[in-house]
Amino acid sequence: MASWNRGYAAFILRCPRISGDEVLDNFFITKDFDWQIRRSSNIDRALNLVTRRFGVEANTAGVVDRLIYRLTGHRFAPTRSGMSTNVEQRLNMYHLVSQALAYEVEGDLVEVGCNEGLSAVLIAKVIRSFDSTKKLHVYDSFGGLPATKQVDGQAYKQGDLATSEDVLRSNFRMHNLELPIIHKGWFDDTLPEGLPEKICYAHLDGDLYDSIIVSLKYVYPRLARGAICLIDDYCDPRINPDGWNCLPGVKAACDEFLADKPEQICYLYSGVFTHGFFRRL
Repeated sequence: MASWNRGYAAFILRCPRISGDEVLDNFFITKDFDWQIRRSSNIDRALNLVTRRFGVEANTAGVVDRLIYRLTGHRFAPTRSGMSTNVEQRLNMYHLVSQALAYEVEGDLVEVGCNEGLSAVLIAKVIRSFDSTKKLHVYDSFGGLPATKQVDGQAYKQGDLATSEDVLRSNFRMHNLELPIIHKGWFDDTLPEGLPEKICYAHLDGDLYDSIIVSLKYVYPRLARGAICLIDDYCDPRINPDGWNCLPGVKAACDEFLADKPEQICYLYSGVFTHGFFRRL
């Protein structure tokens, strides 16, 4: 317990100080990005146009959620935020990136599967709040997902999630952030020679079995001691039967890769979506 307290004290002492218009808190997570709260049911919006005139508030989200659960077996929260992620996931990212920086883990930060760069924007903001000189590397094909396999489920197909490098650059400019080092191409082509020598934090968001396997293959050996590796869409139905288990290839890849490693995945609470992480030993 004493050693834990010393470690926690060190974490607090190393947290960034407020300077200029920078903020120490994490409230920017709910103010930036796409954080308008959306009901599960858009029926509410339509009904409220009429019912509010009579002082009545329509709330059909619960009914719709129960209907979705009955038809699909998946539970959905009454409200969610963000387009492809939610507040809980972003808070996980915020705290895990902060840990890697506060404990001065050796190496730079990487995001393998950055898409439009919204998660990368959060990572970059945390780096700036610590006044850190560490670099952020991002990787994506920008041409959508590669071919899927049976292990990946039915959530996505080849070509889904396509975007452009210009969208990522625009999101960074909108938040007045220094651009990350962008590695465009398939992971098999960019990761072998394009990763920093040491990594203190990695966010793997490849969605598919093959993408996660190749990410772990090249990222894991470069993780410094104490480095954090966060894996998006990792779901363990034994722990959370109602979790978003629509990309089962992610867990299959992690379980296979880490089977002979000392690290184990910690399944994080992430609202209606899912997160897992491990810390390099």
